[in-house]
Amino acid sequence: MSKILNTQLNGIFNRLEDQSLDIQMAAQCIIQAIGGEGTVYIKGYDDLKFFESFIVNSSEKLESSTIMTQSISETSIDTTDRVLLFAPFYNKDVKSDVEALIELDADFVLITNKPKETHFPDHLFHFINLNTSRPIVYTEDYDKIIAPHSMSFNYIYYEIYTQMIEMSRDLEL
Repeated sequence: MSKILNTQLNGIFNRLEDQSLDIQMAAQCIIQAIGGEGTVYIKGYDDLKFFESFIVNSSEKLESSTIMTQSISETSIDTTDRVLLFAPFYNKDVKSDVEALIELDADFVLITNKPKETHFPDHLFHFINLNTSRPIVYTEDYDKIIAPHSMSFNYIYYEIYTQMIEMSRDLEL
């Protein structure tokens, strides 16, 4: 099973690499808040919510970031701020927050599996597809297990983080 897991994860990472321009644009969006003395509001959902603390408090945190503890409408987001939303799936809570941010004309990044619905407005914000919409490993009973949302998100986070470090160092020169 480890070879299957390895092969499947490599496939996911290759599909994420295909989104390198989207990831770069997301990093540029977020670094604008840091460079412009804004705040990067962080909000995770469901199985990815635990990353909030890592992004805000770890040794590899996003500068100027804070966990969004209030609803979008109760948070005073201005033009210097950015929002980073991440979820395993585009559910009604994520959709509601996306619609609220679009209504506020706020700049934000959404990382989730692309929904099958046809009215997903991904042209209105920076979107990165997790590419983990279903479990990836078959068992002997032909069940599928392991939905690696956290591994995919972690890869994307480190891609954004690395690019932001490079960009901020280039600005310091």
